Amino acid sequence: MTDDGKTAMLNAAIEIGKFYAFLAQALRTVFDPKLAAQLPEALLDSQLDQIRAALAPILEKNQVVKKNLEKIDREVARIREAAQDDATRERAVRDAQQVAIEVADRAVTVSDLVGLFRRL
Repeated sequence: MTDDGKTAMLNAAIEIGKFYAFLAQALRTVFDPKLAAQLPEALLDSQLDQIRAALAPILEKNQVVKKNLEKIDREVARIREAAQDDATRERAVRDAQQVAIEVADRAVTVSDLVGLFRRL
């Protein structure tokens, strides 16, 4: 593999890792706003939008990964939206806690890949 290929793999893994970190932050604001970093919602959304834009060309090359990331992204968006309504907030909090576990697991995997790619 060329150095350009290795750099591209590393950068893709870093962007995916950042994506999961910001999704985790978005979920924490739902189920534990006191522990969540005090990042204004508009800034959080802006960061997620920037990462989505950075990932778009990379994900076009792998539809399976693209669909997986879009699925978790939609789920987090749904939970955040539900948390805004008093009638659905309690359920949204439970969902946020559950999805946060999945996001954390994915983040650990990506972190391991970043460490591996840096050694290539």
